[in-house]
Amino acid sequence: MSKPTPSLTRRRFLEGATLGAAALPFRARSASAQAKPTITYWNGLTGADGKIMDELIDQFSRETGVRMEQQRIVWADLYAKLQVAVPADEGPDLALIHTVEIPHFASDGIFEPVADATASAKGFKGEDYLPSTWQGGMYQGKRYAIPLDVPQHLLYVNVKVMKEAGLAGPDGKPRIPGTRDEVLAMAKQITKGDTFGFAIGTTNPGRYTWGFHNLLWQNGANVYAADLKKSGLAEPAAIEVAEFWSSIQNQHKIAPPANANCRDAFIAGKLGLWIAGSWNFTGLRDAKVEFVAAPVPRMFKQAVVWTMPHQFTFPKKKAVDGAKRDGAWAHIRWMSDHVAEWTLKAGQVSALRKPHSDSRITGDPVLRTLLGQAGQWQSGQATPKWVAAENITRPVIENVYIGQKPAAAAMGELARQINALPD
Repeated sequence: MSKPTPSLTRRRFLEGATLGAAALPFRARSASAQAKPTITYWNGLTGADGKIMDELIDQFSRETGVRMEQQRIVWADLYAKLQVAVPADEGPDLALIHTVEIPHFASDGIFEPVADATASAKGFKGEDYLPSTWQGGMYQGKRYAIPLDVPQHLLYVNVKVMKEAGLAGPDGKPRIPGTRDEVLAMAKQITKGDTFGFAIGTTNPGRYTWGFHNLLWQNGANVYAADLKKSGLAEPAAIEVAEFWSSIQNQHKIAPPANANCRDAFIAGKLGLWIAGSWNFTGLRDAKVEFVAAPVPRMFKQAVVWTMPHQFTFPKKKAVDGAKRDGAWAHIRWMSDHVAEWTLKAGQVSALRKPHSDSRITGDPVLRTLLGQAGQWQSGQATPKWVAAENITRPVIENVYIGQKPAAAAMGELARQINALPD
């Protein structure tokens, strides 16, 4: 990941500090008169899940006496702020980040490695987690993070739209597509006027790299080749995905325009089949949308589901305050012990295995669908250049989506740009 210039870096840090103050520092009450540490905690939970985190932090502080000063900062600003604040010894005691950020931050010396013996002594062991989430906290043989949850893709099926298109049975239940051919056939039957059949993403699907990555992985392709040295996006399997990406807008004409907000369209009954993040479903319920959650269809060779787990990390300090570090560990332990509550309220299934058998979770049809995909989870590749490559990808796949550039030419150019990224 390229570093911002000093002046830009400093400006981002100051802006981030202002934003963090505006994002309501959270000071919970002490549970006892005994002196306890106050730890600083940064995360990007700026949506509805941030309010749930507030509630859980309040409960944690009441029960343990450890106070937390929380700053919620939009993810992009959070990462820019960490990049400059930590070297200046102004970083937080604890940070929640996405798995794909770990390699470049670890490579830049932003996070403290966690010894296996330390993690084990605190009660964190690999066998308690699903393998993909536990391995996501590793980089070059060292652990840098403890996983919390697994945001992932699923298929949202709009019951109203499906009924109107004649795609529901006598019982009113909509048909569920499981393959690309079924998705295309249903989407064509749905699409009429300003109602569209299929979309991948939330806002501006032409820029939705996570959906594009999910399709790449289903076709056995990836941003980098297996050795992580050269891009794999000029390979035939990646070009095939780009051609499909273009076709849903330009050939089949089943997808919304590139400037559409797919979430709003789904809520308004103008979108039938929508592959998007699990974090959307609680909001859809709040909006009283009748929908069914289904597994991500197998659009290509294999059933793969995009994920981007949240991970707890320890930003480096010039001198570690033992009491604060213990307080940070206490919070990770407490959240792990109460992760079922996080799952039920915030809608993100746990990285830990144990809560997956909780009857409150298995009894929820959406959470049950998310858990059912666990064997197909996949995340971004473990290279420090992943995030930079993702940033380059967005405008290129938008041009493919709107038909401004042929798929093969676009993927070849994108591969060359990625290969030119500095080490």
